[in-house]
Amino acid sequence: MKLVPAVVATVLLSLASGVPAAEPTESRLVGVWVLCQDPDGGARDSLEFFPEGYGFNRRPNAAMSPFLFKEAGGQLMLAINAKGNLLTIYFSISPDYSRITLKSNRTESESFYVRTGQEQQNACTAR
Repeated sequence: MKLVPAVVATVLLSLASGVPAAEPTESRLVGVWVLCQDPDGGARDSLEFFPEGYGFNRRPNAAMSPFLFKEAGGQLMLAINAKGNLLTIYFSISPDYSRITLKSNRTESESFYVRTGQEQQNACTAR
């Protein structure tokens, strides 16, 4: 029982010490991306990325699915909570950060996302 006050005191001291919290790393992915092309005909969805390394997958008529993300070397990994199951999905990022591409393990086809507002110039067909 003496451990709880010690832990609380340690946390309070660290907060009062003036040590700033780590700043989120600004990712070039921050913002909303929409499904643009999907040869497999999947439901149109969107991915919203926040600077703190998390985001949400949104689908019409479905609950939002939260995710954590990490990008490195032109690759993007999403760890998504989908109805209580953890899914890890890997994307590639175009060098100019204009597209996020997902290759289907099942069909080998490639779908891609673009930033909101870029649908017309990318001739998006996803519905």
